[in-house]
Amino acid sequence: MAHIPPRVWWLVVGSLLITLSAFITIAVYGSLPTLPAHVTIGDWSVGGMPAAELERQLQEKKARLMGQPIRLMVSGGITADLTLEQLGLQVDEQEIKARLRPLREGSMFQKALYKWHTRGAAWTLPRSMAGEPLTAKLKQVFPQVYARQPVNAQRVVQADDTIRYVPESRVEKVDEEKLASALNALLPTWGSANWAGSSLLEHPSRQPATTKNPLPINVPMKTIEPKITVASLQLQGITRKISEFTTNYPPPPSKNVSTEGRIYNVCSTAASIQDVVLKPGEVFDYAPYIEQTSKNFGFKEAPVILNGKLVPGIGGGICQVSSTLYNAVLRAGLEIVERRNHSLPISYVPLGQDATFATGYINFKFRNSSQHSLLIRTEATDRSLTVKLFGQTPPELTYDIESKTIETLQPPVKYVLNPTLPSGKQEVVTPGKPGYIVETYRYKKQNGVVVSQEKISRDTYSAQPTLIASNSGSSGIDRAAPGPGGETPQPLIEDGVKGPNFR
Repeated sequence: MAHIPPRVWWLVVGSLLITLSAFITIAVYGSLPTLPAHVTIGDWSVGGMPAAELERQLQEKKARLMGQPIRLMVSGGITADLTLEQLGLQVDEQEIKARLRPLREGSMFQKALYKWHTRGAAWTLPRSMAGEPLTAKLKQVFPQVYARQPVNAQRVVQADDTIRYVPESRVEKVDEEKLASALNALLPTWGSANWAGSSLLEHPSRQPATTKNPLPINVPMKTIEPKITVASLQLQGITRKISEFTTNYPPPPSKNVSTEGRIYNVCSTAASIQDVVLKPGEVFDYAPYIEQTSKNFGFKEAPVILNGKLVPGIGGGICQVSSTLYNAVLRAGLEIVERRNHSLPISYVPLGQDATFATGYINFKFRNSSQHSLLIRTEATDRSLTVKLFGQTPPELTYDIESKTIETLQPPVKYVLNPTLPSGKQEVVTPGKPGYIVETYRYKKQNGVVVSQEKISRDTYSAQPTLIASNSGSSGIDRAAPGPGGETPQPLIEDGVKGPNFR
């Protein structure tokens, strides 16, 4: 065996001792349950503190913070005492727990390496007021404040057709966002020397948390504006009545027919278009209001027009509303988009000045062709219907409507077989009624002088045949005329929504 010089021997032994010492130092360093040196949580210095002690102090600080009572004061002398925990304070401990985990897990060398690399680290412990819990608690303790609702301004059309405004009403409600910021500003730093003193007044070690003095805070408020204000209503430019038209209810077709259903249908439909506001250029479409009336009120039985004949049905009278509105629109000088006359003459407006409706086939539409918004108002009684339009048009402009009968159509004669009559005898069952071709004109006047003329429509009203019973010849029982391809035309219901309703 080779001789090892003493000097070399001592070098080897020394190296082993140094390595062993370093190993022991690392092992001891890694095994100590303390935090790395110079670690901070905010301004709280926790370096070298045992992990268990950090957790204990952290829970103590958190408990004192959560239990701190706050006295919320709302104008009007309304107060409520709540802890910060009840107000939704949240402390996020996830980062601290994650930072402490490597001090408990792994080998001593892994722990030592982690501690060495995290020396002087700045850890965070976020705190915040959670919005939803804060709002929920505020609604619970201040129900009278949250019950306040802004009130919209109203436009009131008075009995003399002048317009006045009822001002809007604003309310003060809790500004949750500003309150959360104010509460966050009250929170002390984690490292405050008198952590429960400067902001949170009493230290729990000297006084139970339940008797802490509440910290007073004036609850910040915000003004809630209503959606509709007097200013927004006035911007619509509805300043005066610009046209009006009234129709009376027609007499029933026979003594055994009640007018109750028709009056109900007219009043219900008029209610559906009450207070409709059209913006400049907007088109009024009658069809959706018929659907709305059917849904909200329902229609009653009243005579309707089916393929040019007056028969029992449901919804009779809805065209009196469209015709009355049509006449008001004509006299306001507005643009007609879609309109058709009834197949039969009607009695409540002049020929050529009616507007019928048939679901899916015939509609009534007009455009607000003025420069300002248009308000529709209706007044329905047991005798008549009035439609008034309010807006803003030049007061010197007015409109007259004139309808001229161009041609009278003689009623055709139809025969039906009645074998009970004597041979050669004839009997008039139903007298016929003439039809008409009518042209309607609108005259624009400025200060009473006609400045332009406009042809509005050319309408045809079918003549109603004279029905004669006879006991000779083939039966001439009235039937619907076949269509171009030989088919019987589909039923076309005017002035109603359903029919016939024969008993």
